[in-house]
Amino acid sequence: MHKKTLKIIALILFLLIVVYNFLLSDFNPMFEDEEFVYLTNSIKVAQKENLNQLVHNYNKIHQTVEEKRCPCEVSTDYIGPYRHGLSLTKKIYLLKIEKEFTQDDCLKFELLNAEYLTGNIGVKQASKFYFNKTVEQLNEEENIMLIIMLENPSLYNPIRRKEKVINKVRLYQSILNKNGSNSHLNQ
Repeated sequence: MHKKTLKIIALILFLLIVVYNFLLSDFNPMFEDEEFVYLTNSIKVAQKENLNQLVHNYNKIHQTVEEKRCPCEVSTDYIGPYRHGLSLTKKIYLLKIEKEFTQDDCLKFELLNAEYLTGNIGVKQASKFYFNKTVEQLNEEENIMLIIMLENPSLYNPIRRKEKVINKVRLYQSILNKNGSNSHLNQ
């Protein structure tokens, strides 16, 4: 009886592993969904963007400051959350994204697609609108301001709530300086 139970448990584990691998494989037809294909292609494009300083500062800040959600989870919201919500489908999409891409890749995608108010989509447009500079030309304070706006663009609007934004920028600058990341990446 004991051997039979062990065989059943082993068989169930084997089947679960097979099902899990199938769900995350390229053979799963749900990954042919138009929105998912668009998302993965957009993340691949975002990988090539030079947002290294923003990503570096974001990562240093969020070693100390707790993140609300991981960037890959945020990226799956672009696959119609109205349709998936907290469903198993969305979890499978998230697992596939995390398998295919790094957190930094997803963060770049989020930076390029987040709304920064007044019709500005992505850090490139926001950088031009708020600072009249390209992303590569931003100084540390401006860089941090865009990271803060990523958290909540309405609350941290540098035009309407300048004092609040400056206070948070100072806090994040102290975190960066404490972590010894005051240097800029030139990649």
